[in-house]
Order: sequence, then C-alpha cells, then structure tokens
Amino acid sequence: MAVGVLPGQANGWPHKLSFDSDTEVESPPLSIPPSPVDGSGAFHRPFFSEVVPLCDLYTITHVILLPSSLCTSYTPFPSRNVVSTTNGVNGHRAKPESSNQFASNRFADTLTNLGLGSAEWASTGVSVFTAILPSTDGYVSRAGFLRLRLQDFPFPISKIRECVEPLRKYTSCKVSSASVNSEDGLASLIEQAAGVIQWADLEASVSILDLQRYLLGLTQELRDRLNNAPWLTSHPIARKRVALVRGRPNLTAGGPVYRAAKALGLDLVIVDEEGHWLQADTDENRMHCEAFLATDMTEDAGVVDRIIASITRYPLPIHGVFTLSDNFFVTVAKVAEALGLPASPVSAFETSVDKYRSRLLQDSPGHTARVSSVEELQSLLLPSSSSSSTDLLNNNKPAFTPTYPLIVKPTKGWSSECVSKVTCPADLPAAVAKATARHGSAAVIEPFFDGPEIDVNFVLLDGQVLFCEIADEPPCQADARDAGVDATFSPEALTLPSALPSEEQVIARETLRDILVKLGFRTGVFHVEARMVNSNVEYKDLGGGVVDFVPKQEEGLLPGEKAACKLVEINARPPGYRVSVPSRHTYGVDFFAAHMLAAVGDAERLRLAARSFDHACEGRTRGTQYWSRLVYVPAPKEGRVRWASSGLSPCEELKRRRPDLKDRIVVAVDYCAPGEKVTMYTDGARTYVAHLLVCSRVSRRDAIEVGDEVLKAFKIDIEGD
Repeated sequence: MAVGVLPGQANGWPHKLSFDSDTEVESPPLSIPPSPVDGSGAFHRPFFSEVVPLCDLYTITHVILLPSSLCTSYTPFPSRNVVSTTNGVNGHRAKPESSNQFASNRFADTLTNLGLGSAEWASTGVSVFTAILPSTDGYVSRAGFLRLRLQDFPFPISKIRECVEPLRKYTSCKVSSASVNSEDGLASLIEQAAGVIQWADLEASVSILDLQRYLLGLTQELRDRLNNAPWLTSHPIARKRVALVRGRPNLTAGGPVYRAAKALGLDLVIVDEEGHWLQADTDENRMHCEAFLATDMTEDAGVVDRIIASITRYPLPIHGVFTLSDNFFVTVAKVAEALGLPASPVSAFETSVDKYRSRLLQDSPGHTARVSSVEELQSLLLPSSSSSSTDLLNNNKPAFTPTYPLIVKPTKGWSSECVSKVTCPADLPAAVAKATARHGSAAVIEPFFDGPEIDVNFVLLDGQVLFCEIADEPPCQADARDAGVDATFSPEALTLPSALPSEEQVIARETLRDILVKLGFRTGVFHVEARMVNSNVEYKDLGGGVVDFVPKQEEGLLPGEKAACKLVEINARPPGYRVSVPSRHTYGVDFFAAHMLAAVGDAERLRLAARSFDHACEGRTRGTQYWSRLVYVPAPKEGRVRWASSGLSPCEELKRRRPDLKDRIVVAVDYCAPGEKVTMYTDGARTYVAHLLVCSRVSRRDAIEVGDEVLKAFKIDIEGD
C-alpha cells in the first residue's frame, strides 16, 4: 500500500493509487503544507512510499519523490554543512549531528551520506529509490551481492549502494506502512537497509498509471532476482585465507578472481614465479592480494615440495589452495593433500588431465589409442606378427583399427591447441606429429563424435548438483564434413541457455555428473565439454545466414540409436574468464566465487553462491534473465595492431559507430594493445583479438542475429610487417 504526502490535483493526477497488484486505495486530496519560516518543517518535495513483502527473504520499500512543481509551496533544501558519524545500526551513517534547523531533512542527509541523490537535488523529475531489507538477522555472505544480482537490470539504474560489509552481522528491522509515512521514518529505514537502489529519474509528466506499472515491473524483476538468493547466512563466518597457485597472466584474466575473493572476505595469497606482475609491493597490487610468495614453479619432481615450503613459511594460516592453470591441477592436489586442505583426490585430477585416460571412461575396446611418435603409430597400425596379445596390452597397444573420421590431440593440453580431425589414413601421421610436438606429450587417437558440441558447467557439493548450465557451441571449422587436417576446433561462439531438447539436457547432466563423481570429484566447479550423439536436433541455416538448431527429419536419425552424451574433456576448474562471463550475466552465478568457497570448505556459502536467477520465460531455461551470445573475434590477418585515429579501442569504436548495437552489448573486451603483433594461429588454434557478449529478451534467434551483426561490424586495423 502506498503511504505518505501526496500532491493535490496538480498536473491532473488522480487520487486513486494502487502500487499493490491486489489492492486499490482511495487517497484523499492532500497537499504539501507551507514550509515554516524557520526551516524546520516538511521535506519540501512531495513524496510517498510503499512497503512490499518481496518474498520470504526480503522486504522492499519504494520511495518516490515527486517534482517540486507539484508542491503548493516549495523551498529549496537548506545547506547541509554538517558532520556525519557512523552508528551501530548495521554500520550505517547516523543521523547528522546538527542543529534543529536541519533535523527535518534527515532523510535527505541519509541519502546524501550514502552518495545517493544528486549534488544539486534537481527536482524536475520523479526520483525513485528502493531499500532492500532482509527479513531475518544473519551474516553477510558477500559484498557486491546486489550488483551481481541486478546486473543488466531492464530498468535503468542510477546508483547502487550496498550498506553492509562481508562477514559482518546484519540485524533486520520490522517495516510497516506506518513506519515510513514521515521523513524520520524513511531515514531510519534507509539507515537499516542492507542496500539502496536509486533508479534513473522518470519524466515529471509521467502519469500515475504509468508510475504504477513501472513500480510493479520493478517489483517483479527484483523478485525474480532475489526470491531464491539469500544474502545472509545463519551462522558467523570465519575469515579465511586461500592461496592461488599461478596468479593469472594479467588483470583481464585475473580480475574476476581477485574481485570475487575480496567480495567474499577471503584473503588471497598468490604463489608464483619471481618477477610475476603481482609481486611488486604497490598499492594497486595490494588491492588484488594480501601477499605474493615467490616460488620456483619449474615443473619438475620438486615443485610440490617448493610450493608447500612457501605456504608453510607464510606466518598466517592458509585454509585452502587452488589453481586455474590446467598443468598445475595434479601438483596443487598433492599440495592440498599434504597440508590437509580441502581438495578432490589426486587420482581424480590425474585422470582428468590425461585425455587418454579420461577417454577410456566411456570407450569401447579398440576405439582409442595413445602413441608417442609417428613411428609408434606405424607400429600400432601394423603390429608385429610375433607380438602376443598380452604384449600388446602391456604396451597399451590393443588391437586398433581406425574408423574415420577421428580426432588426434595431445594427451595433455588445453583449449583447442593442436587438435586435428582426420578423415583419411594419409593425414593421420601429420596429425600425430603435430599433437606430439605440443607440451612433449603423447597423442590420443579417438573417435570423432558427430553431434552438437556443448559446454556443461557444474557446481557440486558432496556429489550433489547445486547448479548446472548447458551452453551450445555452434559448428566450428573442423565440424564441416570436408574439413581437412588443418581445420581447427577453435570455438566461434557460445549460446545460452541451451536449445537442446529437455530430455537430452537431462541425459547430459546425469551422464557427466556420474562421470565426475565416479572419478572422485565431489565438491567444486567443473567445466566439462561433450557432444550429443544421435541428437534429435541439428544445426541448419534458418535463413538470413542464421545457423541454429532444427529438428532432425526421420531419415537423419540413426535407427535404433538413442541420444547419448559423449565426454570430450574434463576441466576441474571454472570455465576460463572469457567463458565464465555469459554464465555470470545470464544466470547470476559467479563460478570463481564458488570455486574459492569450495577450496576453503565453506559449504554454506557455496550453496548460496550457486543460486541462479528465478526468471521463468517461455522458451528459456528457468533461471536465465535473457538469451545471450558470446562472440569470439578472430584475428583477420597477421601483423601489428593499429587503433583508430580517435584513440578508441576496436570494441569502443564499434559501440560509437553503431549505437544500435551498443545497447545490446553486455560486455566487450579487447585483447590487443596498439603496436602489438598478432598471428592468425597460436599453437594450432585461432588467435582472438576480442570477445563480446550480447543479449536478447526477445528470442534466442534475436541474440544470434545480434551476435552475427556484431562480428560483421567489428573492425580492427592490422598492418602487415
């Protein structure tokens, strides 16, 4: 119900107000009383507010300040040359210590102390504020909670102020309509709120009906984002410290990790090589981590002991250790095991990082082989007639007859480096030579699974799926039927949420979860790549160059074969910083935060971190706020990067040149600096110069079309050497 001081018949506004979808309230014609000469009277701008029990977790209060033109007697706010102090109510600013002259403006001062409102307090539009009040006491699970849950909100936001700090206790307050019908009541409410949102001002000419619809829309959208997402935990949160082995190559890749640690109240310690960019003791670096432990990271037999020594020498306790570098998974698991820290078994990591061993989890005898050289390949294909079957098995050489097409890739590697699709025997030696040359590892020869490729990301706790998302990768260069050995599997885009049939998504989720748990992975974040074999959908041109799923015709289905999920690889970590962006924006789940909470054994906050949005929309997976499309921009040619004469980066130049696309671009990241040299390929995979995330609340096709248009419109100037 709306309460407060209302204008009279000004601007033709009626007196019938209804900001509660179920209740319509008749309000008598009221007007602002004239301001007393001594300046100790009313707020000087008409206002009203409504209290809404948003859900079991939160109550919200909308406060609306109407233009002063609707006031029968307007006096500007007096100057506020006062000193504010912090009181003990959830750490908020207290009522300013001032003379009675300013007491009546306590609400304005409270907003000002939070950095809300405007310096001039312009009153030509309708200002709307929303206070967020958790319904129960508790301990703050993370800072930046509102920013995470309100990202890409469909109503423009002017400012967000979160008024609580991570790990601190929050004391709830009881809110009623009667408690907010005065300036002092509103000020008290703001002081006790966990967060306050200032929305972009509305036009002064907005009708009461449109304002009502606006508030109803705000309320529904807030409910979808907060309904299932507790901000608070019921138990005190102990401050913990976590060590990151390999501190990320730059701020672009590491920023999401460092920010998540700070938001969670985790003290982050970096273990890495001497000379790493985070080693310098600067103010900026201290913002990212508590300490840097310089350590010889040479990948030899002594690296585990050296990391353990660095951690044990640190004078403060470390409660967890993790890495985001694939080649250090096994090493860090051994460190955690030796120090008694939370981690999955070493054996699970040893299997997951070995593409041959992980392929055998779903393999049929004779379909997969491992060779260390082209010579060994020839021996495998033409085994000596004197070799017994026992000898062959002991040498990992079971009877093997290649069935084309097949895949050749390094047993240890990442991304799509040196992965080849082989369609004929003549190309097999070249593919093996390429794979064995990378990282000094053997090559895996395995079947090519023809079907849609998917990324499946899990958050697990004791084997239970807390969160699972499936994203679709459209066909890449090597998926073409006539693809040669030099075609790459480098991804071109990623679309969320998946459009696979729901029953196939269930198959993927259950199949891959069972594989993870069987290996020993029970808690953490896991990025799994797979393909759906004999899917009921396939990629086709829908017209206008848009490629997406269409149902297969009967002749396209293999007789008697059911859809099955085939594992491609397991990454026992969050998806990379680039691929984690769509998940955070589309679902509201921060994988890096979840991964660190798993590393320190904080099960309660891990559950909270895995809560997606609660949106429900026809055609979309529940929990997604829109359809999104991640677009990778490959280097168009080799040479040195030049930026536009405007000095803008290619992404920023695109947004300036194409304002029609700007509002659809959620995130845009350039990879290259002016003068930097780029190549077409890096270690057998496409070199990217940028990525952009676009969104659509209209349809999946619309998101794909916008993504395609962004890719066409992107321009980067590269001069050949």
